[in-house]
Amino acid sequence: MNEVGRDNVFLRSLTEQVTYNCDVSDSRYWGYFSICGLLMSLRVLYMSKNDLAPWAQIDREDISKWIAAKEARWDELEDEGFKNIEIDGTVYDPFDVATINSVLVEKGLVYGAGL
Repeated sequence: MNEVGRDNVFLRSLTEQVTYNCDVSDSRYWGYFSICGLLMSLRVLYMSKNDLAPWAQIDREDISKWIAAKEARWDELEDEGFKNIEIDGTVYDPFDVATINSVLVEKGLVYGAGL
């Protein structure tokens, strides 16, 4: 596999790990938002996940289905724990932001975590 292929595999793996932990966090703490705050946050997340501009029109049926899928995922993950982050064969605590960033800086990436 060439360097570009390795980079793509690395980014896909890292993104999947971080997304899982974000989903676990969301499943635990989504109730701390007001309904308006939650819907606005979900709207922004939907637009980001779908590469939409901030002023783009969103189809109500599409976002409703997406929100329903998010809520179903939260139900699945409600009792799950956070997973460690594996980078190049080394495993890190997901809240060890400084150490993870010391590794990712070489790849031009930055990581954040917190509750």
